[in-house]
Amino acid sequence: MRPLTRDERGHFEALTDMGAVEVGLFEVTSTQLEKSIIDANFSVRHAFASTGFHDYAAQPQGKDGKVLADLMLLTAGGLADTKISLYRPNTKAGDPRLWIYELEGLSPETIPGDLVAIAQDGDTCAAVNLSELSRAGTGLGSVEALFVHGSSAPSGIAIELLAELRRIAAIGPVITNKGGDTAVGYAIETALGIPANSSRAPDYQGIEIKSGRSLDGGKNKTLFAKMFDKKRSPVGSYAGLLYQCGYLKDDGLKYLQCSVDGKAPNPQGLALSVDYESGFLNEHWKGPHGTELVAQWELSELTRALATKHSETFWVEAGEVQTAEGMGFALTKVLHTSSPRLSALSLFLSDGTVFVDHTIREKSVGGTRDHGMLFRTKAANLPRLFRVEGEYSLS
Repeated sequence: MRPLTRDERGHFEALTDMGAVEVGLFEVTSTQLEKSIIDANFSVRHAFASTGFHDYAAQPQGKDGKVLADLMLLTAGGLADTKISLYRPNTKAGDPRLWIYELEGLSPETIPGDLVAIAQDGDTCAAVNLSELSRAGTGLGSVEALFVHGSSAPSGIAIELLAELRRIAAIGPVITNKGGDTAVGYAIETALGIPANSSRAPDYQGIEIKSGRSLDGGKNKTLFAKMFDKKRSPVGSYAGLLYQCGYLKDDGLKYLQCSVDGKAPNPQGLALSVDYESGFLNEHWKGPHGTELVAQWELSELTRALATKHSETFWVEAGEVQTAEGMGFALTKVLHTSSPRLSALSLFLSDGTVFVDHTIREKSVGGTRDHGMLFRTKAANLPRLFRVEGEYSLS
């Protein structure tokens, strides 16, 4: 699927902001318009399943299993009341398919290369030709009225955690004897009475706490750590990736400490790409014998990791200060987020909004050391990845 233009992205992200809406995305082809068949790619399948709108995995093959649902289709010409058919044919292993009935009749306006978004909240469903709206310079208009835009009050636990952070901030800098990137988080969690652990579960009664020295837009923020599928990946292990794609430093040891995204190969020749049809994130390496696949993740596993880690998160900013007792951190503010935009993760991986940081190196005594395979984003992108519940000052 091609990258979105700036206007298309604006429309897409506006759809993801509409209440509890999940959005699937597909690129129109001439074959789709000629044969009235659209393959339901991972983006569409995941969006449907996540709200309970439709589960292709549980759908029987053949005509008897076909499902018809109401759908509103928006193009520059306005909003049309139509149907969407969801089915798995008896041929080709029952690959999930769909068709939007009015799309065929609107084909003079809907052309190959257009990007169409299907937004739904489990009950109401609307398809929007993002490209046509961009060409015409029109907005989402009446689609916004189809979905509920309810705002939620902070939970009791969120109010409690905010009060605790304000109490700690009022005492003064949190002192720590730790150093490095993890020092802030360790200091704050210690002050909150959270013991150090390696659990992937959220930190404070279901709320994840991510602490850093700054929430400035250019700072990297770790979303979660996730190893690639070792059985599917040609390199087989993180060490295998290091030895194949790493680089030597002056100490004679191999390192692979770099960022990899879906925009372009990095200096090590590594790049990400999303296979929307099969539902995989691929990492390729441009080596001496050409470009080859080195690692794969299932997109469903990545979306699950994001949902598990960040259903609700406090992103805490703390400034480093030197005190008579040693180094400390003064808590300054919190960005409170919820509802990760799961169906948009594949798009964010494609365009570099979410990227992978490799952190592995050889040890002089043999073996390797790493801090995980980190999926990260810039702080400026947090409001795009999550619903913002509030931003609070602690100082």
